[in-house]
Amino acid sequence: MGEHFRELDTPLLVEFPKGEREAILFLFEEETTARHFSIYRLARYCLDLAELLNTDRVIPVVIFLRPGQYRRGLDLGTTDNPYLTFRFIISDLGAIPAEEYLQSRNIIARINLPNMRHAPEERVKIYLRAQEGLAELEPDPNKRIKYIDFIA
Repeated sequence: MGEHFRELDTPLLVEFPKGEREAILFLFEEETTARHFSIYRLARYCLDLAELLNTDRVIPVVIFLRPGQYRRGLDLGTTDNPYLTFRFIISDLGAIPAEEYLQSRNIIARINLPNMRHAPEERVKIYLRAQEGLAELEPDPNKRIKYIDFIA
């Protein structure tokens, strides 16, 4: 993106075999705390990548690791005439009950157990289940070493 490059957590381009549908670009943005989130920054990311890749099929997703208050949408214009409306998909990990995923076979869910909602007295159990999930679900020892940092 040249001199105006912006760093994203994870842009993911989904292309369909044989081109039966236009590709979709998912923008995953992780925010540790809601107070650091800027809907304006996210909208700029989306607009920049849409222009760069010549597509309007951009789906912004924000993953919040901690609960908090944040803007859920942006409407630019006047009361009578909105000219730009922007929304995004929200994944608020702190609102998801960890208890429901303790035995999950989904490695992403297990690694994120400590980020999910749980009682303070359950903290050790939650971390243990996350580490057990990583050991059970990831056969590659090098990847286990890499992903253990996500749990800590």
